[in-house]
Amino acid sequence: MTRKSTDLVQLKLRFDERLRRRIARAAERNECSMNAEIIKRLEQSFEQVDKIEEVFGGAHNVALFRMLAGEIGLVEAKAGSRWTDPGNVKARGEIAQALCDVLAKKVPGIHSVHIATLGEDGRDIGGGSIAYASEEFAKGGVAERAYANLSQSTNSQRAGSK
Repeated sequence: MTRKSTDLVQLKLRFDERLRRRIARAAERNECSMNAEIIKRLEQSFEQVDKIEEVFGGAHNVALFRMLAGEIGLVEAKAGSRWTDPGNVKARGEIAQALCDVLAKKVPGIHSVHIATLGEDGRDIGGGSIAYASEEFAKGGVAERAYANLSQSTNSQRAGSK
């Protein structure tokens, strides 16, 4: 027998006492039953996922951003500090490489990725300038010409902003 989407179903849950107490306190604060509190929180979690997917253009993009964040987390754990710390130039280079690797492998149709590690003033601070170009894009120096054009436009933008 197939259920209708409007049918109410009973579901038995198992969770530890600590979580049950948290739900009970929240239900009391919100002046509702524990059942209503659990349903409200479950619905909100699905709404949040839907909103995130809408903002990022779908579940596949959310997964890509999670992979990128995971790579940053791995590099930070290895470095023992945040990648944003001023002295952490090496970690920024490793993150640039990791991000290029993820983008090159996981984004269909991507032809090139270039990440330069720049300081707040827009100058290259070292730690790596990573580039990836697919084989078909790199043929005939296309990648080098594209990078040269990008560098020229970026440099002229910086010069215009000073």
